[in-house]
Amino acid sequence: MGIGFALNVQAANVTFAPDVVKLKVKPGETGRTALTVHGFSKSTYSLNFLVGSKKQKGNIPLNWLTSAYLWLDSGIDGTSSRPMDFIVTVPPDTKPGTYSGLIVPDDMQCSESITSPGVLVAIEVSDI
Repeated sequence: MGIGFALNVQAANVTFAPDVVKLKVKPGETGRTALTVHGFSKSTYSLNFLVGSKKQKGNIPLNWLTSAYLWLDSGIDGTSSRPMDFIVTVPPDTKPGTYSGLIVPDDMQCSESITSPGVLVAIEVSDI
């Protein structure tokens, strides 16, 4: 478990590029793609948070996701960016179909809130 903190931050807005991820993954295999995380605030900040620990509005099992810890330090203008890998592992006995969800960051007990639209994820599982 990590501890996060924020200094002099009203609220940090975190966005992802791309904001929609589509992966085709066969049962028993792993899919991955690159995401870039962007942080914005009116003040400088230092944030530590976990992506992939919360899933909203979907049917992707959380154990398919490899969570990524991120540390974002803002520049003088209150912005920052950092690349990360988004990794999905589909169990071998998974039925074919499309699994989707909205993945949002967990603020890891930061002293100020993190707002984020999250990443919309669609995983097409096919045995072909």
